[in-house]
Amino acid sequence: MKVDLHSHTDVYSPCSRIPPKELIAMAEASGYDAIFITDHGKVWTSHEFAALREFCERVRIFPGIEISLSGGQDILVLGADNPLYESLKSPSEVLAQACADGYLTVLAHPFRWDDALPDYCTLLDAAEVLTCNHPLSRQTAQAQTYAVEHNLAPVYASDAHGLNFLNKFWIETDEPFETPQELRRLILSGRYENRKRDFDSPMPPTYKAATMSELDEEDLMTLYVQPTT
Repeated sequence: MKVDLHSHTDVYSPCSRIPPKELIAMAEASGYDAIFITDHGKVWTSHEFAALREFCERVRIFPGIEISLSGGQDILVLGADNPLYESLKSPSEVLAQACADGYLTVLAHPFRWDDALPDYCTLLDAAEVLTCNHPLSRQTAQAQTYAVEHNLAPVYASDAHGLNFLNKFWIETDEPFETPQELRRLILSGRYENRKRDFDSPMPPTYKAATMSELDEEDLMTLYVQPTT
């Protein structure tokens, strides 16, 4: 399974240009099997997800949220489908609720803004070590080291704010999962691999594509075929 753990839509993330239907179309064309929608500070309702799933042919979409916490750090809660998450402000509240629900907690783009991280980050399940919003190799190296030192699962993700962010970094697993809880068990047991494709465009991309017609030739050439890993 080809999986993206971190994507944003223009419905609830003002910094994203991706319409939900375009996100699904791009994921389908890129060979994804599953994708998590992790808008900033907002959980999609079950009704909204049910409507969006009508446009899915093969890719499965899962809920999630990206929450900004103290110390300037963002974390993902993969599977979050309860509006309660929108009101949680402290690290202890978020981690306690995610633990109770069995959802994976991911340190989003660490060291993007600062060279130091709050202590609570060591309590998360995983850390993004490579995304389209890690423009510096130094940041990637710091994230890798931090994940190893604190026993966090290292993961790749797009952190998509435009369609051209997708299909560059992702994870793969040979074991299909049906629920976010099953994904968490796969990640924590290391039964996945990080994947990326070679590309020449800068990180982060210089623009955010809202439709596939706005993709550059390099990205267009990878659609409808499995990218080289």
